Amino acid sequence: MANDTTPDKIRSIAKHLRSLSDDDLNLYIEDAKAELDEEKIPDKYRERLQRYLAAHLASLNVRRVASQKVDGMSQTFSNSDRTSVESMGLDSTPYGQEFARLMKKYTSRSSLKLTVF
Repeated sequence: MANDTTPDKIRSIAKHLRSLSDDDLNLYIEDAKAELDEEKIPDKYRERLQRYLAAHLASLNVRRVASQKVDGMSQTFSNSDRTSVESMGLDSTPYGQEFARLMKKYTSRSSLKLTVF
């Protein structure tokens, strides 16, 4: 059985998640693991898929600075609550996009069927 991913591995690919605690990231890891446990994926790819799916799920709830203005001290944050069709699901983060690419490569399927609440 393959090892599960870790909070440190998630932070290494998603620097904006450094502010989340290990407990928070472990919750996303558990969610990713539960999704992948239902799939027939070779063990050697499982950790990598967990890492990208967990980073995607965690990124949906973290506000990131989209632009800054130094002189006026202004910041604009990207909004993860976008509702356009183009930004829904796995396409809404680079981690979700990479997860979908890997799923297609490793399983001949384009993605999991995830329900977002």
